[in-house]
This record gives sequence, structure tokens and C-alpha cells, in this order.
Amino acid sequence: MSDPLGGWLMPALIFALMFGMGLALTIDDFRRVLKLPGPVIVGTLLQLVAMPLVGYALAVGYGLPPLLSVGIVIAAACPGGMLSNMLVHWVGANTALSISLTATATAATLFTLPLWIRASLAHTGGAGGVAEIPLLETALELGSLTILPVVLGMATCTRFPGAARLDRPLTLLASLGILAALTLDGFMRPESPVEAVALVTPPALWLAGAALLLGLLVPMLLRFSASDTVTIAVEIGVKNTLLGIVVASSSFGVLEPSIPILLYGGLMLPLGASLVIGYRLHRRFRAARNS
Repeated sequence: MSDPLGGWLMPALIFALMFGMGLALTIDDFRRVLKLPGPVIVGTLLQLVAMPLVGYALAVGYGLPPLLSVGIVIAAACPGGMLSNMLVHWVGANTALSISLTATATAATLFTLPLWIRASLAHTGGAGGVAEIPLLETALELGSLTILPVVLGMATCTRFPGAARLDRPLTLLASLGILAALTLDGFMRPESPVEAVALVTPPALWLAGAALLLGLLVPMLLRFSASDTVTIAVEIGVKNTLLGIVVASSSFGVLEPSIPILLYGGLMLPLGASLVIGYRLHRRFRAARNS
């Protein structure tokens, strides 16, 4: 894998990012999964099954090249992350549900994401020049870069409660480091990604729209509360793109699979922010009317 994505730099940065997230979590956050079975089950199925199917269908329907097709599928199959948790908490929706969905989907993604990558490569003929993804090895690698540092972060915070103050500085520095490494890698490559961006923009737009539609419509049909509905929609739409980029770069060692993930993240962030702002205004309107 070519530097700066190769070697030890990217794994070290993602390890630091997930360790910082672990500093902000407790065992109680994971116990909430048992207390909120309905929304957690529905939200997890939408994240791990419905969205990847939409991404797979879009990649096939638009006839994307193998590496770009894999990128769209990875973007769709990634779980929510710290950003979705922050948006939900800021707007006053169901933060416990958001954290539970993130934890559950992230753990399951260690095994589901390699399956979706393999399915995408099998359909698009990506075996030519692209290595097949070994399921167990990929799951173990993802676990060492996600679950392990989160557990270590939680254990550190339990032993040294003051370490929780390092959560935001550490995650911010690690995120900036990852983005800087990706930017530098892009400048170091002679080929221009403009053509790839043009190819993946339409399916990325459709994927963002599908995330909002599924995230809002399904919980509403199941008569979930407005708080749970907007939480599920944010979790489904605002993905952990950094995790997706790490998976793409560590699996393929080239920039192309990361392009759809970055593009989707750029499209979905303002849409997710608009969603939570709309929910906050709705709450204020209802409070004013009731008073």
C-alpha cells in the first residue's frame, strides 16, 4: 500500500480515533440495547441490510467500474459514528438509541462489510487486479482497529476518569490526521479523480435520498416516536465515513474506492444537519403552541 495510507500511519490514526471515542462511552451505553429492542432492531436492519442493498443496486444499475462500485457499497454498508451521535445529542433526540445503534452496527459490520465487498466484486468482475477480501482476516483487522481501541478507551476512562477530557482533542487530532493523509495521498497521485467523481455523483445522490426516505418512512410506519424516528434517520444517513475510508484503503491500497465514500459523506452531512435542525424547530413550535 502506498504512503501515506500505507504502513503504520493510517492504522495508528484510526486506532487513536476509536480510542478517543471509547473514552466517552460506558457499559451503560451498551446496556441500552436491551432496553430499546424495537428501534434498535429496526435501525440495525436498515443500516446493515436495506442500505447496502440500495448501494449494491445503484452500483449495478449505473454500471460503475469495480473499484467505484465497491466504494458505493462500502459507503452504504458503513454504520453510523461519532458525528451522528453528536448531531442526535445536539438536537435533543434519543442519544441513548443513537449510541446503541452505532455500537451494535459497528460490531456487526466487522462481519457484514466484508460480505458486501465480496458480493460487489463478484458481480462487477473486480477480481481482475483486485485481491479477494478474506472474511476472517478482514473482520479481525477491523476489530483490532475499532472494537479493541474502544474497549481500551472505556477501560482507561474507568480506571482514570479524568481521561474523559481527552476524548474531543484526541478524536479531533486523529480525524484531521486521517483527512490530511488522504489529501496528501491524492496530491501524490498523478491521475485526476474528476472523472470518477462525475461517475459516482448520481448514485451517491440517490443513496443519500434513499437513506433519508428509509430512515424516516419505516419508523413512521411502525409508529415510533418522533425522537426515535429522527435518531434512526440520522444514524442511517450520517455514516462513519472514516471507517469506510480505512476499510477501502487498507483493502485495496488505491484512492478510487474512497472517492464515493468521501462524496457521500460530503453530501449527507448537510442533509443530516438540515434534518436535525428541522426536528429542533418542530420541537420549539410544538412547545410554543402547547404553552
